[in-house]
Amino acid sequence: MIKTLLPFSKTPLSTVRICRRKPITLCHQCFRKLATDGRVFEEGDIALLREKHDASHDGHLSKPLHSKKTIETHRGPISHTEIIGKRVRDIIKTKKGHEYRIHEPTLSEYVRYTPRSVTPIYPQDANVIVSLLDIHVSPQSDSTPRKPPLEILEAGTGHGALTLHLSRAIHAANPPLPSPPPYLDSEDGMEDSVYQGESVADPQHSELEAWKKRRQAIIHTLDISPNNTNRARNVVKGFRRGMYAGNVEFHIGDVSAWIAAQTKMRNTSEPFLSHVLLDLPGAQAHLANVAPALHTNGALAVFNPSITQIVECVEMIRDRKLPYLLDRVVELGGSTAGREWDVRAVRPRVALRKENGLGSVPESPDHDSDGSASVDQSGHAIGGYAAGDKEMAKDMNQRKSDWAMICRPKVGYMVVGGGFLGVWRRMKDSALGSD
Repeated sequence: MIKTLLPFSKTPLSTVRICRRKPITLCHQCFRKLATDGRVFEEGDIALLREKHDASHDGHLSKPLHSKKTIETHRGPISHTEIIGKRVRDIIKTKKGHEYRIHEPTLSEYVRYTPRSVTPIYPQDANVIVSLLDIHVSPQSDSTPRKPPLEILEAGTGHGALTLHLSRAIHAANPPLPSPPPYLDSEDGMEDSVYQGESVADPQHSELEAWKKRRQAIIHTLDISPNNTNRARNVVKGFRRGMYAGNVEFHIGDVSAWIAAQTKMRNTSEPFLSHVLLDLPGAQAHLANVAPALHTNGALAVFNPSITQIVECVEMIRDRKLPYLLDRVVELGGSTAGREWDVRAVRPRVALRKENGLGSVPESPDHDSDGSASVDQSGHAIGGYAAGDKEMAKDMNQRKSDWAMICRPKVGYMVVGGGFLGVWRRMKDSALGSD
């Protein structure tokens, strides 16, 4: 048993008993100080300032800390030199005497407070998307046989918010960087004002290139706009001194063209992508080109603001018999985040009777007495919607069509706004028409 005094503050502290078999009892102030990692803010870090006596205050996100810069608040300016050398949760004052507490921004806060030229995928939605991809990685040791790296394609980089969440999800698979990315103090025209003056050393550096060859997980993110790519690159590099930036490769161009170029460069027709996420208009135009590059059972996720765009993908896959099996359609955003939608192509049973020359169909819970219930592509009856199916059958007779799309939330929910995510799984080519 050892007795010691913890010298963390000027206030009187009681003796703390330290024993392997007994917990350490700390006062609230000591616990708060031990809860921080003890690291102080340095030049190049980003800090979040919140008013000490206003818990609802959103906060001010700083530029990368620099001795010659200041943060402008409505309570007065704060010099970066007041933050440099301080610890997380320390208190600083403006020239007017108003107190702010220093925080290290979480990934969620960083995404919400960074300026943007395009709407980001917000953290609550990004977390759902990453969860549905079901990514599992583990550190690789020198004794472990090397496998092909896990590669994920994100088409539609945008703000870079989802890129950061994906990179965090795979981060454990890659070895530590040989050294933190060196930031250069220059004013050579970074377009995003928050990160102006920040740049990373030449990526062709031999040590960094050697590290890249040992990566076991990579995020390929692609955007048609060079401006979006440049801003997103700075957003990714700006979070905690670029700790996740090494996992990401940024590309500019068209999705289908990029896949064709990668296939040619790799000199193989074998699939190389573990998952693909399309967050761009007209995603259905790229589905056929994505399929050869996607591993069997790999996830294809399509994010769109409108459910009708997901429907267009469903119809494209059915009409062209593409090797995808719809896993789920999920609504994102607001209080209904995570709610599943029923989206599928169906045929009214009355159309099947006419096609097969059959008479009436016996009543069942899945269809009315006139046999007007629907069946999906697997031939299974879709129950509980007989009245709606009658209307659909009349509409299809007028349009001379055999198929119609069901597009509705699961029973018991109200329809409200929000984005939509469709998730498909890549089937084996031999399973086409049987899955």
